[in-house]
Amino acid sequence: MPKVTFSLCVDTLLKGGVVALPSETVYGLACLALESSAVDKVYALKSRPFSNPLIVHVLNFDQALEISYPSEVCKLLCQKFWPGPLTLILPKKKIVPDNVTSGLETVAIRSPSHPLFRKVLQATGKPLAAPSANPYSTVSPTSAEEVLNSFGDVCPPVLDGGKCEIGLESTVLDLTGETPTILRPGPISPTDLINATGKEIISKNSTFKTCTPHKSPGLSAKHYAPKTPVRLYPNIKTLLKLAPSSSENLIIIPSKEYLPLFDSHSAKVMIFSENGDSIGIGRNLYSTLKKADRAKKKTIHLTMIDETNGMAEAINDRLKRASCS
Repeated sequence: MPKVTFSLCVDTLLKGGVVALPSETVYGLACLALESSAVDKVYALKSRPFSNPLIVHVLNFDQALEISYPSEVCKLLCQKFWPGPLTLILPKKKIVPDNVTSGLETVAIRSPSHPLFRKVLQATGKPLAAPSANPYSTVSPTSAEEVLNSFGDVCPPVLDGGKCEIGLESTVLDLTGETPTILRPGPISPTDLINATGKEIISKNSTFKTCTPHKSPGLSAKHYAPKTPVRLYPNIKTLLKLAPSSSENLIIIPSKEYLPLFDSHSAKVMIFSENGDSIGIGRNLYSTLKKADRAKKKTIHLTMIDETNGMAEAINDRLKRASCS
């Protein structure tokens, strides 16, 4: 299915269909969140296990009130970070179908900042469920072309909004326990959340078996993975020492400053960004992994990012899951 106009996109959604939409994080496979039959289409198209819940995207806090029971802390966080890349886990209202939440009594909610996504939310007037627009556990798309390539002949309509500004999925914060807990790291860091709330924030490095329902998407041990096997190293020094020099392999390094270190290597070498900052790496992470996959090498060799900010933590989380065998 080719790229579509805005009006056709809205019409498809209102008729219970599925459309790929751009967000500031990654492209999402959107449908009406409160129509279980539409949600089933998303699960089928992605081959996504029903134990993996969907994030419901809303226009604002008022729309979140229609589907959940937000706390005062939630309201404070929404004022600070919405619209933006923060997903909040809240107690759900009965109006939310069980297939959206994997049968749990919680719902993940986010208000995206991408102008096109917000325009679609305004036009439909309804919450939209929108997991990443790719087959389950593969690398998320950050452009319309990547969505088209991911699904091929079965691709749903795609609304082209250009390349995603952030390139990594949102931070997921669980507000249903005693202490707010980060289930999935993302662009909003623990420090950001502590400064906004004045409260303790727990960061939990969670992984779940596919068959186990869990509150947040993106927690499977193997996720965000290219088809080519990935080997991950703790730092550039270890990668340089242990990564095979054979032309059958591909090495991706954080920035071009490290290129001279690999002059003697026969392996193909790529970079995530020009200067190696975590914002640039995050924006290019998935598109570079997809490009590496197309090289059809035996193994992709990567290194962890050594910055300590929230984006670096999110990047390293994605790299660990991509390299899980």
